Amino acid sequence: MKPIRVLCAIALAAMLAGCAGSVSVPTAIQPLSTDQKAALHLSDVSADAATGVLMSDGDFGIVCQKVRSYIQVQSPGVLVDQSGVATALKMKIHFTRFDRGSAFARAMLIGLGQIVIEANVTLEDASGTTVAQYKVSKDFALGGIAGATTSVDDVEDGFAKSVAAVVK
Repeated sequence: MKPIRVLCAIALAAMLAGCAGSVSVPTAIQPLSTDQKAALHLSDVSADAATGVLMSDGDFGIVCQKVRSYIQVQSPGVLVDQSGVATALKMKIHFTRFDRGSAFARAMLIGLGQIVIEANVTLEDASGTTVAQYKVSKDFALGGIAGATTSVDDVEDGFAKSVAAVVK
């Protein structure tokens, strides 16, 4: 009887950890028009962080690569070569909060040790003018086994899916 309980606990933890990779709907601050979405092409995806947000160049690179991958899967043809389309926009992800949280605290109680990623995503034309802007955030605060086994990489994956949803 005990092995069944252990398997059930592991299965439940795996299902709850899947929430970290789910898509959060981006909040439109200045949305793309229907015509702009229909003719949308992106030539670049880059990231930076606000003062006080502790992230490395490696963190930026991982998130940008994940965003590019999800855009290619969800919206084929949107990403183009830098010289491919003169009207291509650039996506800039400006992190306003990046908190890795604590797996130990998440294991102790729901809400403690929360992982939080927040950013403003802008689409800019070749002259640097903002064409569209969105706020994207992703967090994870479950406790117990699910909280202890979920990492910032899992939440970054969900965040990248949410950023890719901007151009979907």
